[in-house]
Amino acid sequence: MSQEIVYGRNAVAELLNSNPDRISKIYFQFNTDEKRILELFIKAKQCQISIGKASNQKLGDLAKTNKHQGVVAITSDVKMMELDDLLQDESLKPFFFVLLDNLEDPHNLGAIIRTAECAGATAILLPKDNAIPINSTVHKTSAGAVSHARLCRIGNVAQTIERLKKQGIWVVGADVKAKKNYAQFDFTMNCCVVIGSEGKGMRDLVKKSCDELVSIPMLGKTQSLNASVSAGILLYEVVRQRQLASKP
Repeated sequence: MSQEIVYGRNAVAELLNSNPDRISKIYFQFNTDEKRILELFIKAKQCQISIGKASNQKLGDLAKTNKHQGVVAITSDVKMMELDDLLQDESLKPFFFVLLDNLEDPHNLGAIIRTAECAGATAILLPKDNAIPINSTVHKTSAGAVSHARLCRIGNVAQTIERLKKQGIWVVGADVKAKKNYAQFDFTMNCCVVIGSEGKGMRDLVKKSCDELVSIPMLGKTQSLNASVSAGILLYEVVRQRQLASKP
């Protein structure tokens, strides 16, 4: 992986204007009202780039200098696929997408990418808003799967779900409160499995957008599983069902 830190207003502005797709995330200084910083913030939002706010010390740590001027961008050379291209590729059917809603931990992201790639998922759909950058932690946790998996940046999650549904893809969300057991859903169809954030799960609008919500039985005193563990269970249920369906 090649990752680069770009800091300073002019340098980040140039990157935004010339090659915004290379930017994984931009960190802006807390509570600033400087016009130039606000202009960069607006431009980043228009480009649907993940945005974070950071203290002066954190920006200095990222840039390895105190001359960051209140803005630091993280870039990556990880290739992102276009959803349109994936949906038009007949060889990828039956589709098996994994959509991550508001995930926060890079270790979980790396683990899910690894599991999804091992399970033969069509692609992992990663929202641009509040996205975790594909950094060294994600690469390491994925055990190299980042280099092999199809990764796709998407915009609005609810709108993307509606788009998938119009393409005949069943969207199934993992929700600890769902009444249906995950093994009761037919994953042999074109499907997309939605995994929510570590603490709160899927957002309400995303839940409402799903065709179906399924749960993993919690038989002990602990009320929920780690996001990457939940993903592993659901993704390999897809594998199990499809392998059984393919047997004569």
